[in-house]
Amino acid sequence: MAAFEADYVVVGGGSAGCVMAARLSEDPLAQVALLEAGPWDRNAWIHIPMGFARLYVTRKFDWNYSTEAEPELKGRQIYWPRGRVIGGSGSVNGLVFLRGSPRDYDRWAQAGARGWSYEDCLPAFRKLETFAGPASEYRGTEGPVQVGEVPEPSPGCRAFVEACVRLGFPRNPDNNAAWFEGVAPNQLNVHRGWRWSPATAYLKPALHRPNLAVRTERLALRILIEDGRAAGVMVRGPEGEETWRARREVILCAGAIESPKLLMLSGIGDGAALQAMGIPVTHHAPEVGRNLQDHFMVRFAFRTKPCGTLNEIMANPLRAAGLGLSWLMRGRNQMAVGASEASLFARVLPGSEEPEVQFQFVNFSLGDQGTSASRLAKHPGFTFNFCVCRPDSRGELTLRAPSAEIKPVIRANYLSAASDIRIMLESAKLGRRIAATAPFADLIEQEQSPGPATEGDDAMLDYIREAGVTVYHPCGTNRMGSDERAVVDPELRVRGVRGLRVADASVFPLVPSSNIHPAVLMLAERGAEMIRGAR
Repeated sequence: MAAFEADYVVVGGGSAGCVMAARLSEDPLAQVALLEAGPWDRNAWIHIPMGFARLYVTRKFDWNYSTEAEPELKGRQIYWPRGRVIGGSGSVNGLVFLRGSPRDYDRWAQAGARGWSYEDCLPAFRKLETFAGPASEYRGTEGPVQVGEVPEPSPGCRAFVEACVRLGFPRNPDNNAAWFEGVAPNQLNVHRGWRWSPATAYLKPALHRPNLAVRTERLALRILIEDGRAAGVMVRGPEGEETWRARREVILCAGAIESPKLLMLSGIGDGAALQAMGIPVTHHAPEVGRNLQDHFMVRFAFRTKPCGTLNEIMANPLRAAGLGLSWLMRGRNQMAVGASEASLFARVLPGSEEPEVQFQFVNFSLGDQGTSASRLAKHPGFTFNFCVCRPDSRGELTLRAPSAEIKPVIRANYLSAASDIRIMLESAKLGRRIAATAPFADLIEQEQSPGPATEGDDAMLDYIREAGVTVYHPCGTNRMGSDERAVVDPELRVRGVRGLRVADASVFPLVPSSNIHPAVLMLAERGAEMIRGAR
């Protein structure tokens, strides 16, 4: 068995891992090893923002998870794509770059993640980005991640924004600044038309450093724990099993699914469950895999008049070729947009103190509305989707077998909280008001789904159960907190095992109110500062 050694062994080359490896290797005296289960990000479609849809269909750079049959979703299993490639989900996601509510992070601190309030986190949010918009105390100007608003919103996007304004929602000049309420074109981590992934922003500029070793196609099997300390990691690579020993720390950045799975495979988890699997218990930590949270969305799809939707463009070979040529020359058209073009954050319940729902406008519609084999509809069409910002439903992740090659059991438990159902129903009503408001309504010929048959709460709830899917934001499975049951402490150290930290979405105490990618980068930035300060 081959053996290697470094000061820091980072497991997982996704969004958090790219940040962690780049920042730790800034110290020339620290030897850093980054181990990733997937390949390098050499596929061209990874770097074209519009290519996210093709990656979703091919599943080539994907862990290909699915939930178990969801009791509140008519027993459906929900496909959960997660990136298995350098850059992780940051290389395959829809590129929407929103931090969420400032109160999200205050709630983290109130829940026991002391030192993680918005005031604590804002410097890291600023540090990680270069914002193309107006300067403010909330935005960064010298960070590695290039961020800017959709440069050329489609007619449908502009109409969506104007309809929301006419309904009384404010036009927010910057959803990542003082407050996140209202409507605005989305901000994207796109630069000159190309995806600005964590691998592009952080890792690749650091590859020249002699103290950084990056190894792909290394599946982590278990953490090596000796005398209560994480001594390294065992992985399986192209040439067989390897041992990577850590002189200082092992840092898990494998994400909300693989990080808790790896802890459990290493004997850190619920003791009784581990013993039932035949895994020796290293540390009884019953909350590993629990507290699972995700955003759950429902789509409204519309047949429209011709208005520059991707459906029209891609159905015409000449227009599609023109789109590609224009993108190569200017880097500013629909190929430079990921999943959605605009977001509305709205309050839908009486007396709400902040928005409970996020709507996202999408400039295309699908022929079968969202199966893994989805293709664009043949007619002009666009979509919006909506989700509860801060769902109360909680799920759980457990081992299916004591093997790294076997996918875990994922129970999202969507809609298990009555509060989530109420917000979804009220959001659907708001969605219909948006669709009936000019100028958005002027572009719509027909609501195709859910359609006119879904009048009333019962019919709408039936549609929600039948058609709802993930927004791809799983988190919380290694909860950070100050209590003894928390898996990691506010310094991201795993309780009960020395020399081991987790720095990824799994440690979020609560899911942020919007897309979680910026929060992952922020957490990894702060985690790297903590690790370097601990020497």
